[in-house]
Amino acid sequence: MNTLRLWQITDTHCYADDQLALEWSALPVYPNLSLQRVLAHFQQQLGEASQAAEALIISGDLAQAETLATYQRLNQLLHVLPIPTYALPGNHDQPHLMQQGLNGRVSCPSIVQFDQWFILLLDTSKPNHSDGHLSAEQLANLQQQLAQLPADAYAIIFMHHQPELINSAWMDVMGLQQKAAFWQTLAPFPQVKAVFHGHIHHEYYTVHRFANGRCIPIYGTPATSIQLQANHPVFALASDQPAWRTIELKADGSFITLVNYLSKL
Repeated sequence: MNTLRLWQITDTHCYADDQLALEWSALPVYPNLSLQRVLAHFQQQLGEASQAAEALIISGDLAQAETLATYQRLNQLLHVLPIPTYALPGNHDQPHLMQQGLNGRVSCPSIVQFDQWFILLLDTSKPNHSDGHLSAEQLANLQQQLAQLPADAYAIIFMHHQPELINSAWMDVMGLQQKAAFWQTLAPFPQVKAVFHGHIHHEYYTVHRFANGRCIPIYGTPATSIQLQANHPVFALASDQPAWRTIELKADGSFITLVNYLSKL
């Protein structure tokens, strides 16, 4: 493998009906139609070898209406792509309905391997909570997965909730609640190269620094549905277009990542 290219989308907030507008947005946003615009762009890129991706990752909040019909419609939309799609739940999702409604090339695994790269997908959702949670059992499972990685392997982690503060008072309280335990779990494993998340509806970058000087970069990815203003003390909508992240994983353990917006192409 020379380069493995992935696409990450997040916070699609879909309905069973393509014509429904996002109920909490003052702007006229139709989540299903926004997603279809992004998927149509992916279809074009798949026709060009230099731009095609091997897989699509969806990092949570697939649904706005958390019904089986929503996930079934989303499954139909995603199958326009001939590549595998791997999804994890967010606080707007029902994991058991996701498992029922997503099938075929769309699945909800906890780990996927591409040669020496391992993709870990964490479920930070908790019923009736908008913030993120990882139980002691989940952290133990994560530790076990990481311990089983070959010494010369590389790994990236996808999750919905942000594992660090993002300088946004109202959103910071809705991040992962077990931040310290999460980073303590990752600390012994140099194979982990980055963490990618959704939830915040805007682009963000920071790093987690361990006591020994090692750093793990953290990337927040904008939504396909609607964006929110970054570094803002209260909830505020932004006018940016639907977005996604491209991640290029190299054979030497390095990577390149870039966020794209439909309006900026």
